[in-house]
Amino acid sequence: MNSSDRRGTIVRTLALCRPFAGRLGLGAALMVLATALALPTPWLFKLLLDEALPHQDVKLLLVLVGVSLLLLTTRGLLTLFRNRLLQKVTMRLVCDLRIRLFAHLQTVSLRYYDSAQTGETVSRICQDTGELYNLTNGILINLIADTVMVVAVLGFLFLIEWQLALAACLVLPLFLFNYLHHRQKMQGESRTHRQHWDIVVGFLHEKVANPRVIKAFGREADEVSAFASGINEDYFNYSRVVMRNTLLSVVAETLAAVGGAIVLGYGGWLVLQERMAVGTLVAFNAYLALVFPPIVRFVDMAGIFHRAFTGMENVFKLLDLTPDVMDAPGAQSLDQIKGEVRFEGVDFNYDPRSRNGRPATLSEVTFTVPPGQAVAIVGPSGSGKSTLVGLLARFYEPTAGRVLLDGHDLRDVSLASLRRHIALVPQESILFSGTIEDNLRYGRPAATREEIVAAAKIANAHDFILQLGDGYSTVVGERGAQLSGGQRQRIAIARALLTNPRILIFDEATSALDAASEQLIQASMREIARGRTVFSIAHRLATVRHADQILVLDAGRLVEQGSHEELQQRGGLYAHLHALQFRDHA
Repeated sequence: MNSSDRRGTIVRTLALCRPFAGRLGLGAALMVLATALALPTPWLFKLLLDEALPHQDVKLLLVLVGVSLLLLTTRGLLTLFRNRLLQKVTMRLVCDLRIRLFAHLQTVSLRYYDSAQTGETVSRICQDTGELYNLTNGILINLIADTVMVVAVLGFLFLIEWQLALAACLVLPLFLFNYLHHRQKMQGESRTHRQHWDIVVGFLHEKVANPRVIKAFGREADEVSAFASGINEDYFNYSRVVMRNTLLSVVAETLAAVGGAIVLGYGGWLVLQERMAVGTLVAFNAYLALVFPPIVRFVDMAGIFHRAFTGMENVFKLLDLTPDVMDAPGAQSLDQIKGEVRFEGVDFNYDPRSRNGRPATLSEVTFTVPPGQAVAIVGPSGSGKSTLVGLLARFYEPTAGRVLLDGHDLRDVSLASLRRHIALVPQESILFSGTIEDNLRYGRPAATREEIVAAAKIANAHDFILQLGDGYSTVVGERGAQLSGGQRQRIAIARALLTNPRILIFDEATSALDAASEQLIQASMREIARGRTVFSIAHRLATVRHADQILVLDAGRLVEQGSHEELQQRGGLYAHLHALQFRDHA
């Protein structure tokens, strides 16, 4: 990443802080004030050694003790208030950023989810955003306070004894050289560690989410070995980061010790020459203790900064993702539709960059479905069936051609109004953690219990729901793990029906059901399809006989179209697939 990109990341991070600038500024001011209250303490020791003790001045002694206690108490109260203020502000910053990221992910097109690891995305929201806390509450505020401390103390030391202060400053350029020498390697090592950690988190999320596949194939030991390999590599990556930071800190602390030794040696010589009082030397050395530790912290903060900087880079990369599918300016809202669907010369490829290379997923697809028709989509695996209905739901945009609903190009229609009229039952029925009723209400939160029960009955789900321990209040577990595949699918169908859509899409929605349940649902589907436009993707051709028309896809092209009887008579691909299936089931 070049310097302009780094500056851009810093500027954008500061922009996130702008709404809280007042409170962050107050926190910084409190920290500076608390830091300033530490400055008189060494001078109090000088007065104690050079004035109060030699002259046995009890009154001055009590004054010095009282002032010291007052400074200590006031500084403690300021620090307490500052920490409370900054922790609340910085955590609010992080929480707002996480909400913003999650909201942005809801606008990102499915192309992103088709290629991104879930664990990597979760890491962006949960881990990388936390680096904003380190930047604001840790680095930026401490940097301000420590800079004020170093500049103020050095200025004061030059006023006390400029020659001794100059001697102390001899090591300062070495601190800068130490940091610059390691800076580039720190950036690379931090970025490598974070990138590999994202891979490990993605692997972990994927494996934890699919334990049945691992156990079914007896791959437990192999997965443990693969995870251990990833963790061990991360161990070595992170060890390099830690060692780099440790080396920086050790060198910085050594330089601080050298600076202190120079002051003690030269200052001691000045005392022996009676050019400086003992109390002044003690105070000078105490002030150095306020200078070198902040400089050492500057070096320590450099490592934290580079880790935080890498995290914020990742956050902004995610925020910069532009949705492929979004509302056009002035997009119209479809309040009522009849349900006519038309594809006109539609091409589509999941990777737009390969349109001149790999074959398109869909090519020159053209057909018309009148309102209220039931349409079946069939064809070999990979022929583009799910892609076709995905274009209808506008999960993707056509590479070429148009998809129209009641004569309206879907690109001119608002997404919210389009999807109010469409319900999809996917091939893999995903349920969310919560109760069965929560899942049924997902598409229509205001649905009544009577409407929920009616939809469940149509989907042949009501009876098995009542047989569960808590009925509709039964907790289904993550991804519906407490239910069978067929039960999950019936709930998914009921969830879709509850939205009362004008267009229903069934992507092999009955594939996980037993024959008896499938026949019941097919009969129910024919009943609820009246007056609606229905698209059904099916591999089992016995379920599509009653469709008004059947679309046959092959290698992304619409090769046949007609009723079951018409396609059988033509003797084409549909007739061939039909013969194969019934031969296999004979």
